[in-house]
Amino acid sequence: MKLAKAIQIREINDGSVELHWTQAFTSAPVDIFIGRTPDSIDTSAPRARSAERTALIKGLAPGVRHYYQLSPHGGQPVIMAQRDVPLPGSVNFRDLGGYTTADNRRVKWGRLYRSGHLSKLTARAQQTFAALDIRAVCDFRLSEERANEAMALPNNPTVDVLEIPPGVKDRYFFHRVFRESSDPHDVVQAVHDVVRSMVNESAPRYRRLFELLLEPTEQNILINCSAGKERTGVASALILTALGVPRETIYYDFMLSKIYFPAEGEIPRVLEKYEVGRVGDAARALVMPLLETRESYLKVAFDFIDENFGDGINFLQQHFDVGPPELA
Repeated sequence: MKLAKAIQIREINDGSVELHWTQAFTSAPVDIFIGRTPDSIDTSAPRARSAERTALIKGLAPGVRHYYQLSPHGGQPVIMAQRDVPLPGSVNFRDLGGYTTADNRRVKWGRLYRSGHLSKLTARAQQTFAALDIRAVCDFRLSEERANEAMALPNNPTVDVLEIPPGVKDRYFFHRVFRESSDPHDVVQAVHDVVRSMVNESAPRYRRLFELLLEPTEQNILINCSAGKERTGVASALILTALGVPRETIYYDFMLSKIYFPAEGEIPRVLEKYEVGRVGDAARALVMPLLETRESYLKVAFDFIDENFGDGINFLQQHFDVGPPELA
């Protein structure tokens, strides 16, 4: 997680990129190399060199995802990318790569993506998505959600529909919560109950995700739901656990939805989706806990796992038959 915070990358729509790093990464001059995939970075000559812990690079192809190798003089090179993938019309789309594991390896960039719904992708976003070469999708939405948030994705990836309810046991859970309560604290508790159920009642639905990850054919994979926060957040947490990423970093990734999920802009969709009868400020206050990202939302999942299985590795073994060979 320290590296994730030490290097910040922001691509700009005009084909420029701003890179910033802290002394926690290096105080030495840094050579910067660029490629369109992590494996195709051209290291024959640096695109930029900086001793000021910042760099602005221009002339990149707009609408294309880039990967950056930062090579400090006298130090080990590191490949980084912008965490979020700017796809106008998508929600909360980002890369799960780059995180450091407990044994000091790193999750590959450009292989695992997570997102909310992709129902409003612009033409340019479709081109950017196509370039990501995503060939498999695990979609946790219910059939009604998929109908209301229909998506036609470039490259015709294989879509596995896993249908995890956005509620406890059935899709009308939050309908009842919003109908029967006017207290936002009740909604917070309801989210806790829902996330807990994801690692309890709905855990078998995640099995297909791990089967897909373990298939011998390597392919870039997207996991998604409506908001890309809870159902996708739990799936991401389980994947990162399997890869040996420390929990501190897993919480960091989960909380990035606080930045990348447009909570305010999603209020009208949620009011309609759950048929919230209240209006105005009362309606906004009531639904905001569902749209917010709180650390406690993931903590209840890990608490359930630890209390009932000892740790995440035992949970993976018992629920998904992901043992030492599969983890390796």
